[in-house]
Amino acid sequence: MVECIRKIRAGGGDDQEKRIEIVYGKLAEKQQTQKIEANRSRTNSVTWRPAPENWLKANVDVAFRKDNGTGAIAVVIRNSKGRIVLGFSGKIQAKTSIVTEAQAIRQALIIVNNLQMGKTLIESDNLKLIQAIKSKTTIGEALAIIQDIQILMENLPEKGMTWTRRRGNRLAHAVAKAAELETLRLTWSTQPLAEIRSILRSEIQT
Repeated sequence: MVECIRKIRAGGGDDQEKRIEIVYGKLAEKQQTQKIEANRSRTNSVTWRPAPENWLKANVDVAFRKDNGTGAIAVVIRNSKGRIVLGFSGKIQAKTSIVTEAQAIRQALIIVNNLQMGKTLIESDNLKLIQAIKSKTTIGEALAIIQDIQILMENLPEKGMTWTRRRGNRLAHAVAKAAELETLRLTWSTQPLAEIRSILRSEIQT
């Protein structure tokens, strides 16, 4: 760009400053485009992150229909290699999506506790809910459920809570959506649908 401007100045002319301004404008536009592409690349690169070795990760998500207050929750527990250890899905009724998300997290903790699954990270893409749980505060509409979650977390010392972007929670989202649409087989964790198999292949660690 510097060389280009130098040539414009050397050439002179009444429209010199206008031509320099055009060059600066094109540069600014190019930089903005590069910035957008870089941000898009970072967003698209987000994927499921495996738990540390000897830990499990339970991803949770929901599919919720506000019009009739129904939906489905999904819990997908995987090992550090990305392979499914256990899966759970179920229909629920709730007034808001945040209540539904809280129910999914509570269900994951209950499963991990009842089956004595050991070191487990619970992961959700609902940042507001994760922040409330970790800061030991609450959200009015989900008060009772969040209190249950906090009690379960205190009683389960080998548990953690993490947040991920939606793209890092694709598998649990796909399971919840299929459960809500009633297209999910009972054996989905051992005989997954094509979409679930595709996600697993893209995320599994070899």
